[in-house]
Amino acid sequence: MNSPRQADPGFQSISWKFLVYLLPSVGLVAILVLAAYAYNRAVTTEKHLVEVVQTISEVHSLAVAHPLWTLDFDGLGRSMQTIALHPEIDCVEVTELDSRDRFEWPFDCVSNSSEEQVFSKALSFSERDVGQLNLFFTSRHLDTELKKDVMTGALFFFLLVSVAGIVAFIVLHYTVGRPVKRLIRSIRKAEVNDLPEPVVWDTQDEMGGVISAYNNMIHRVDDNTQELIAAREQAESAVYMKTRFLANMSHELRTPLNAVIGITEMLREEAEEDNSDTEPYDRVAASGRHLLRLIDDILDFSKIEAGKIQLLVEQVDIEELLQEVLVTAKPLADARGNRLVLEYSGTPESVRSDPVRLRQILLNLLSNACKFTSNGTVWLKVADNSINSDPAVHFSVRDTGIGISKEQSEQLFQDFSQADISTTREYGGTGLGLAISQRLCGLLGGEISLQSTVGEGSEFSFTLPEMQIENTMGGASVVL
Repeated sequence: MNSPRQADPGFQSISWKFLVYLLPSVGLVAILVLAAYAYNRAVTTEKHLVEVVQTISEVHSLAVAHPLWTLDFDGLGRSMQTIALHPEIDCVEVTELDSRDRFEWPFDCVSNSSEEQVFSKALSFSERDVGQLNLFFTSRHLDTELKKDVMTGALFFFLLVSVAGIVAFIVLHYTVGRPVKRLIRSIRKAEVNDLPEPVVWDTQDEMGGVISAYNNMIHRVDDNTQELIAAREQAESAVYMKTRFLANMSHELRTPLNAVIGITEMLREEAEEDNSDTEPYDRVAASGRHLLRLIDDILDFSKIEAGKIQLLVEQVDIEELLQEVLVTAKPLADARGNRLVLEYSGTPESVRSDPVRLRQILLNLLSNACKFTSNGTVWLKVADNSINSDPAVHFSVRDTGIGISKEQSEQLFQDFSQADISTTREYGGTGLGLAISQRLCGLLGGEISLQSTVGEGSEFSFTLPEMQIENTMGGASVVL
C-alpha cells in the first residue's frame, strides 16, 4: 500500500547550509586576523616612530647646541623650525643648562597630554654640556594611516571571502546539491509509486560512488521483488492446491467414516436388543466422531489460512444459542465428572454475528475447559458489554482445572501448539482448537484473552461487537 507523500518542512539545501556555516566562521577568522594585523602594525609603527625621532635628535643636536652656546637665538630658532618641519615632531623644546631658560617651537606648544610622548637628548658643544633638547611627538597621524590600512584590508578580505563563498556555493551546488536532489526525487518517487528509478550521474568522486551504490541497490531490490512476487504466486498456488486437496480428502474421508459410524450404531442397537456388550461399538463410534472433528478442524484451519472461509451474518438469539451449546457440551462435562454452570441474565437478547462460528468458538472453549478439568466446575458467562450506542456482548469460559503457566500461555494460540508435550500425551488433541477459535473470533471482530493460575484454573474471554460489513477483518467473505 502506497503511503502518502509527506511535505518536508524547513527543507534547506546543503549549499545554503554551507554558506550559513561558512560566512560566520570566516568572518570570525577575518576579525581575528585583522586584529592581529592591527596590533602588530601598531607595535611596529610605534617602534619605528621612536627610532625616527631618535635619528632626528642625533642629526640636529649639533645644529641646536652651537647657537645655544653662542647665544645666537635667531640661529637657534631657525634650527628648531627645521626640526619642527618633520611630520613626526609636534613640538621642539630647548632648555639652557645654566639659566634654565626654555625655548619652544611653535610657541607655547608643550602640553601635558597623556597621548604625547617626549624624547630628550643632552646638548654638548666643545665637550661641554650646554642644555637639553626635548622632542614631543604623538602617533595620531600614524593611527589614522593604520585605520585606513585596516579598513582597506578588511574590505579586500570581505570581497575575497564573498567571491570565494560564491564560487564554493556554485561548485558545491553542482557537485553535491544536484546529485542529492536527483537522489531525493528518485526516493520520493519510489515512496509514491513503489518503482524507484536509477539516478543518472557519472562522476568519479564520493557522490558518484553513493549514486552508483544506490543504483546497484535499486537493481538488487528489483530482482528481489521479482523473486518475491514469483515466490508469493507460488505460495498462493500451493495454498490453493492444499485447500483443494484438504477439501477433497475431507470428502473422501467423511464418506467411509460416516458409513463406519452408521454401521457401528446399527450393530450397537442390535447388541442392546440381544443384551450383548456394546462397549466395543461405543469405542468405534467415539473414535470415528473424533476423527470427523479432527478433519473439520484441519479443513477450517486451511480455509482460514487461505482466506476462503465464509461468514453468515444474522441476528443471533443468544438464549437459544446457549441452550444448544450446553446440550452439546454436557456430555463432555459429564465424562470428566464436571458441573456445567451458565450465568446469563437474559440481556442482551441477541447479537448480530455468525451463529455457526460463534457456536464453534464456545464449544471449543467449553471442550478444552472440560478436558483439562476433572471433578470440578466449568462456568459459561454471558454479559452485556455495550459502550454508549455501540452494542457488544462479553463471553467467558472459566474452569477449575490444571491451569496454564505464563510461559505456556504465550504460545497457546499458535498453530498446532499445546501447553507442553506432556499435555498432548495425557489429554490428546492436535493443538488447532484454540488457534482456530482465535482466528474465528478475530473475523467476528473480537479477540480471545486468557487469565490463568497453575493449579487453580483458567478463564478464556472475548467481546463481540455488532457485526457490520465494514468492521469485519480480512480473510473472510460476508453473506448477509
